[in-house]
Amino acid sequence: MAHKRARVFFKTRQRVTDSIQTHPMLETELEDTRLFQFAPLLDIPGFHHVVTSRPWNMATHIGPDADAALERRRRVCTWAGLPFDRLVAPDQIHSPHVLCVTTDDAGRGRDGRHTALRFVDGLICAEPNLPIMQFSADCPLVLLVEPERRIFGTAHASWRGTVAGITTELIRQLTSQFDVDPWKLIAAICPCAGPGEYEVGEEVRRIAIARLGESAAAFFPQLSGRLHFDMRGANVDQLLRGGVMSQKIHVAAESTIRDKRFFSYRREGADTGRFVVACGFVA
Repeated sequence: MAHKRARVFFKTRQRVTDSIQTHPMLETELEDTRLFQFAPLLDIPGFHHVVTSRPWNMATHIGPDADAALERRRRVCTWAGLPFDRLVAPDQIHSPHVLCVTTDDAGRGRDGRHTALRFVDGLICAEPNLPIMQFSADCPLVLLVEPERRIFGTAHASWRGTVAGITTELIRQLTSQFDVDPWKLIAAICPCAGPGEYEVGEEVRRIAIARLGESAAAFFPQLSGRLHFDMRGANVDQLLRGGVMSQKIHVAAESTIRDKRFFSYRREGADTGRFVVACGFVA
């Protein structure tokens, strides 16, 4: 019976991988850079969001023009209608840890990692005027929004966070702390490495299977004899298993590996910059 269930799960996850529909994000100019938005999220009253791109590195600790990152954060927040002075960011250590943001956290991480919320890769929030910013250079950034009750959450789903179930944890915390109904959630996955682009070793596949079960093998396609991790598909799977409706999951078509408008750790190396998603409800 256990083997039969495993085969059913494998087929389910294979269908997830094969059936994900992606859509290009809306694009706008801001000075010498481009900003991106999910069209469906623009329909949520009071919810503001933006995804940045090159050449604006948004990290203050690494990458090109890091000394300009703070002012760029301010400009992006102003453009998006988000209160920069109350911006919150985690330090992102590739963990599955999710924390609830309160008004006492306003401004944590706004100026850099030295003030960020420590040991955390996911945040949830039920307060207005308390925007969240998260960083990436290939890893999926996951957004979840409950539009009626004005609650939202974000997660940096690196390969470590993904195999540890950070998106599942994001849903769990929204449910346990705020009694959110998962089927009311709207989800979005920001530009990231595509399903056949993030090369990994056999040890990563083994860890994923140990944490998620044998069916996780469906998210490790082999191309030209090399193993790749479909982090995007794995996180969509966690959204679906967490109760999010498939028609409410919006996946950006843009790939950080192929699209040079975005910073990419895999393409450019460890000293590359970071793009961000910034979002939140505004009163």
